[in-house]
Amino acid sequence: MRSQKVDQRAARVIHRAMILNELRRHGPLSRTQLAQRTQLSTAAVSFVTADLIAEALLVEQSQQASRGRAVPLDVNYAGHFAVGLKVMETRLEAVLTDLSLRTLAGTTVEYADHTPQSVTAAAARATDDLLAQAGLGRGRLGGVGLGLAGNIDPRSGLCMSSFRLGWRNVPITALISEATGVPVWADNDVNAFATAERLMGRGKHARDFLVVTVGRGIGSGLVLGGELYRGGRGGAGELGHLLSEPGGRLCECGKRGCLEAYASEPSLAQRLAESGVGLHGPADFAALVADGDPRALALVAEAGERLGRALAQAANLLDPELIIVGGEGVRLGEPLFAPMRGALYAHLHAPEPRRLPLLVEPWGDDAWACGAAGLVVEQFFGDHEQGPPARAAPPALAGPM
Repeated sequence: MRSQKVDQRAARVIHRAMILNELRRHGPLSRTQLAQRTQLSTAAVSFVTADLIAEALLVEQSQQASRGRAVPLDVNYAGHFAVGLKVMETRLEAVLTDLSLRTLAGTTVEYADHTPQSVTAAAARATDDLLAQAGLGRGRLGGVGLGLAGNIDPRSGLCMSSFRLGWRNVPITALISEATGVPVWADNDVNAFATAERLMGRGKHARDFLVVTVGRGIGSGLVLGGELYRGGRGGAGELGHLLSEPGGRLCECGKRGCLEAYASEPSLAQRLAESGVGLHGPADFAALVADGDPRALALVAEAGERLGRALAQAANLLDPELIIVGGEGVRLGEPLFAPMRGALYAHLHAPEPRRLPLLVEPWGDDAWACGAAGLVVEQFFGDHEQGPPARAAPPALAGPM
């Protein structure tokens, strides 16, 4: 009897995910259409949708029904909310979104240091501030999503390593969950961005695509077979650390010749500064590019070509349906993208290389945090039961590595 109950529960979870994802991808559908698309019985569809309506996850669109036609159902994107947090070296960027990842409120919390304790305290303050801005309590808050640079175990919520933050084996989701009183999910920031693109962005109709971020670093997220691919140890997608120049410039990872040492915004600014141009960082470099400075443009063109070659290698290996490019570096515009496209299509092993779309994602200050909110939204649409990930006993906090 117990086995039968477990099977029924598992089937119900799968059926919920099937129905929610059909509506997420295709918009309002009637119960009959859902039964046809999912190949579930009409009774099963009626049973599951009744539960989802009661949980404020679905809504009937009676105003769209015409005479003699069934009432369409749609996802109730405004029925639940998510907080997304992006951990930076000097501040925490935070947003409150609905289930469509539409931003409802935003805030920035600065800290004197980025120790786990400081980030945890900032996360609690940011969550309270966002809910106060929106006039909401915690009742309809699905949880908090956390995106940060590093190697993250999303099941345990453990930050195994982040050389940018100086963290090792930090149980960051357990810390923030205790401080905020809600479930917390964490992942590498680029994986979080890829998750958001898979759920609600340009990748929601694709099963195989590559997300690339250009800015403070160079990263990528791989969606294969409709699921985020993390690799055997969670380190998949380190595009920025592909070898671009044997024995070349020193990368912040400690190795030489990485793509990131030639194509990230800080590396471009540093290289121009080494030529004698006075700069105060990537923003100054971007301004020179916009003004048409020839030395800056030459460096950007080289970076674009290196990126395009790296993307061609990844595409030749994985055969994605599309590539989505985002990150702060999109502000460099066509001086970066034109040589990137040229190198990509020149080195792509395909009969018609230009049939692989290279899409540029407009980038705002809240984009990373919205990606992190996608980690929460994923829990509503995934084929698993909602709730926080399993947590091991938290190890002792670590200081800088």
